[in-house]
Amino acid sequence: MHAPTTDLTDIRVRTATPEDGDTLVELISLVDLQLRAEDLPGALDPMRYALTDSDDGPLSHRRNHFLIAENGEGVPVGAIACGFAKWMSDRNRSPVIMRRKLVERISTVHGLAVVPAYRNQGIARTLLRHAEDTFRDAGYTVMTLRHDRSLTKFYGRLGYTSHNRLSMTLPTGELLSILDRGWKHAFKLLSPAAAITTVQGMPTITGALPD
Repeated sequence: MHAPTTDLTDIRVRTATPEDGDTLVELISLVDLQLRAEDLPGALDPMRYALTDSDDGPLSHRRNHFLIAENGEGVPVGAIACGFAKWMSDRNRSPVIMRRKLVERISTVHGLAVVPAYRNQGIARTLLRHAEDTFRDAGYTVMTLRHDRSLTKFYGRLGYTSHNRLSMTLPTGELLSILDRGWKHAFKLLSPAAAITTVQGMPTITGALPD
């Protein structure tokens, strides 16, 4: 059976609602998160809780942003889940004094998924662009993500810089360096205030956080 050909004009991207909990988890489960099957539900359950946490801010769910892509018949065919990264609250990885600034200026794509029959038709790119635009308008300076090594070229075409480590200079002068074995880190600048330089041989984000 041939995969359906999708006209992107028929794809509607909308904000996820609390009623989308099962749909969002099912879609994001399509991403290889390098977890054991029995650990996957516990890793994705926080998304369900976050869906119930909304306000009138620019993001859909406080510091998180969840979007679902639907085809012309209203069937969910893709999703993206973004928010603050776990390392931001890890005192062994980021300074406590920088925590609030990191959460308010840097966001992470936790999962970007499209159902197999609809892949390679631009839906993932559309979801990512919608998310980037929202975070940019909300004053965020950088979008980050982790990805499988096989996706380096894919994210490169979308403007992301990939490396084994996520490297960033902080206003304190410290160098923040995040390594997650088995993954590559990637980032894209959302603000002209931020820039990329080379530090210790690594592409490094500078100017992303206010002094």
